[in-house]
Amino acid sequence: MKLYDSLQSSPLFQGLTSDNLLQIIGQTKFSFRKIAAGDTIKDEGEKCNRLALVTNGQAKSIAHADDHGYSIEESVAAPYMLQPECVFGLHTHYTRTFIATKTCDTVEIDKNDLMRISDEFIIFRMNLINYISALSQKATRKLWHPTPADARGRIVYFIKQHCLSPTGPKTMRIKMTRLAQETGTGRRAVSEALNAMQDEKLLTFSRGIIEIPHIEALT
Repeated sequence: MKLYDSLQSSPLFQGLTSDNLLQIIGQTKFSFRKIAAGDTIKDEGEKCNRLALVTNGQAKSIAHADDHGYSIEESVAAPYMLQPECVFGLHTHYTRTFIATKTCDTVEIDKNDLMRISDEFIIFRMNLINYISALSQKATRKLWHPTPADARGRIVYFIKQHCLSPTGPKTMRIKMTRLAQETGTGRRAVSEALNAMQDEKLLTFSRGIIEIPHIEALT
């Protein structure tokens, strides 16, 4: 029943009947793991040939620039799918690292089983297509948002462009000189903007670390 409830809470299995879910459970080999707080669930660059679901617990996602010159961390909570878009396509490797911040339970489904379930249940297939399509559309729309003219706006825009979720706490690790470079502003303007937002208690920053308690509060 625990597995049944876990699948039922996942967006991919929404709309399937109880009989459908029981059939899937009976015909599919699931891999289960319990991951202690502080341990890595998935590593950036790791091969993604299974769909991984966090069914219980809490984790953080860490994404790095290609040259690892900066990174952003954000919280993810169960139920959560770990980059299902990476199971398919040209580059089937995780692009983020996921680390448990509280004890996590995960369940994984092999790619071949995913394809079989997709063939047998059109609702599952449509859920999968819709989920990946939504991720693609959101990423595409971000490219066409107008870049703000002022330093503060550019900093907020830059941070939000790199977030998985538009809400919740975020931690960005980036040097002020790199932030100035990425936002096309001067280092002094970046420092003034960060100080102003810190005075407004929207964030804190020191030694290349920007802590944001509520990203949605940044405008």
